Amino acid sequence: MHFYTTNDGYRHFYQKYPAHTSNDIMILLHGISENHRYLAPLASYIAKRNIATVLTPDLRGYGDFCPKKGDIDYIGQHEDDLKQFITQLKKDHQDSRFILAGHSAGGGSVLRLSETELADAFDLFLLLAPLIHFGAPTVPKENTGFRRAIRNNLSSILALNEQNITKNNDRIVFENQKPENLRHGSETISLSYRLFASRYPVHYLNTIANLSKPTLLIAGKEDEQFVATAYEPLFQDNPYVDVMILEDIDHDGIVSDIQALAVIGQWLQNTIIEV
Repeated sequence: MHFYTTNDGYRHFYQKYPAHTSNDIMILLHGISENHRYLAPLASYIAKRNIATVLTPDLRGYGDFCPKKGDIDYIGQHEDDLKQFITQLKKDHQDSRFILAGHSAGGGSVLRLSETELADAFDLFLLLAPLIHFGAPTVPKENTGFRRAIRNNLSSILALNEQNITKNNDRIVFENQKPENLRHGSETISLSYRLFASRYPVHYLNTIANLSKPTLLIAGKEDEQFVATAYEPLFQDNPYVDVMILEDIDHDGIVSDIQALAVIGQWLQNTIIEV
């Protein structure tokens, strides 16, 4: 069990998957309702093949050690937390190359971080079936999956924030639709506006256009949360981004299916030697 502590005294849990012959480090961010645990297949695959040591932190508002699950103090607090984590890692591993990866809303968090000064800390980005934005063409128009989890009050709270009115930012705007009999108890089922709004970039088209590090976006064609075929048109004009859509793989399969893991591992091995 590993923890890092931010300036406000909050202790953040992270899992470590050590590579024995690689100095490189991957930080792998979880999705919108789960904590670090489900990322174990991908993290183990990367570490065991000595591509990189993988760290899977539980973001604030998530995990078994979180005192206030489903909420944070302000929009963008995750970036402030990760800045402290990454700054310390860079001091401790000055000769390492760094990879920032994220699945689903973790991919959205990667995109948010790519717009900050933290982007310079990383050599590669990895977007795994990423959440681009709740209004992006990758989110289905029909009321299924991710779309169904968004509550009706999101638009009204968003409108208030555009007027700098934040009094309702603690209200729940996202509720995972996972049946209770399938839950394992560690999920973050309900999200406040300020946490939800911290999991994707605000102006996503500008974010995509400004990506300037080698990036792999990979998703499964059978993704039931997002429209996989909509990724390539969004990213096609950015020469730094490789988009791969794999057959017969769904949303969570992209971090556990052996075909996906092999493609991700090969891309990382081929690309990191060039940076």
